[in-house]
Amino acid sequence: MLGVMSTITVTGLSLAKRLRAARLLADMEQADIATAIGVSRSTVSGWEQGRTEPGASYFVRWAAVTGQSLDWLAEGVGVHGSEG
Repeated sequence: MLGVMSTITVTGLSLAKRLRAARLLADMEQADIATAIGVSRSTVSGWEQGRTEPGASYFVRWAAVTGQSLDWLAEGVGVHGSEG
């Protein structure tokens, strides 16, 4: 599935969907990213469902752990991935 997901254009997505896309592109489960950034899996689920949003420090960690640029993750602009 990762190979398929990485070829999909992921522009025009909500923050919640960009968070989820970044996690899937990094081939991580919700529990994996939760552990990596120091929150519960249910917190990650809430962010990915748009019920709540991560604070700035968690947002920066999410970008770093998943290898996504902050610009793309925050605003959906530029190229997704750390090169962009």
